[in-house]
Amino acid sequence: MTTLTLPQRLHGLGVAGADLDSAQHLAAWLEKKRITGDVPTDRSSNIHNLRALARRDPYYTFGVNLDPHWDEGSLLELMHRRVGISDDPTFEKGQDRIDTGLCVAGLIDYAHVIGEVAARRGRFLFATGHPACLGLIYVPIIRALRARGCEIFSLERLLGSDSPVTGTVLSVDGPDEGEVRQVEGVLLRYHNGNLMHTHQPQYMRRVIERMEQAGWRPDLVVADHGWAAEAGAHGYRTIGIADCNDDALFVAAEQGQVEVCVPMDDGEPESSTWPIARFILEQAGLGRSDWPVE
Repeated sequence: MTTLTLPQRLHGLGVAGADLDSAQHLAAWLEKKRITGDVPTDRSSNIHNLRALARRDPYYTFGVNLDPHWDEGSLLELMHRRVGISDDPTFEKGQDRIDTGLCVAGLIDYAHVIGEVAARRGRFLFATGHPACLGLIYVPIIRALRARGCEIFSLERLLGSDSPVTGTVLSVDGPDEGEVRQVEGVLLRYHNGNLMHTHQPQYMRRVIERMEQAGWRPDLVVADHGWAAEAGAHGYRTIGIADCNDDALFVAAEQGQVEVCVPMDDGEPESSTWPIARFILEQAGLGRSDWPVE
């Protein structure tokens, strides 16, 4: 069987012309930083989370209501097709992969959705379960959107107060308890003085309750983890990013609840993620294209 080069694979995924040149630069960066290719997430984590989702373990569903047919076999096929992990059911430990071509093509689709909504000065809501990683991708996008005259969801305006004690947080009970807070336009989980990781959907559920009471509706939700899954389940147009062990969001995409789900490692530091934001801005028509690659 002929092995295709990355440019050939990107072309087969619909990436061509100037997009192809830019995509190849980003692809090299992604693999160098192990955001795609040989990623840090071990195969054992991928298989563990996939099996937990097949059991409908609520920690791994992200709040997605899975169709009945999703079992280990169909989930593995989905993750191989959408993410690029091995489809060998006997492979349980060792190096697994995220397909770079799938990531880059997904980022282009992701950016085009943002650009489409930005072109009509739409309303955006950003939220993350990874404040120190994915949140750093969202912030420059938010700044660019504000510069274009787009409205970004504001928790402060929703709650009608700027009081640091009572006016800018929503308390959330249950698993991963804490508060909804907003930093640089991004909604996130806050607990005991720290910005926290979470898979749970109840944070977005709490925001949606108050948002719908106030009659405010975003044209696009840009999020991840349970934030994205819950928004999609409520019928909001949603795009997201997910790691190779975050199967539930890819199921949500397959079920038509999330429009775009980009496969990439979601735990990288700022120095690794800012070129991704730059690429999204470029593809969305919101920024420059001359970002450097080390």
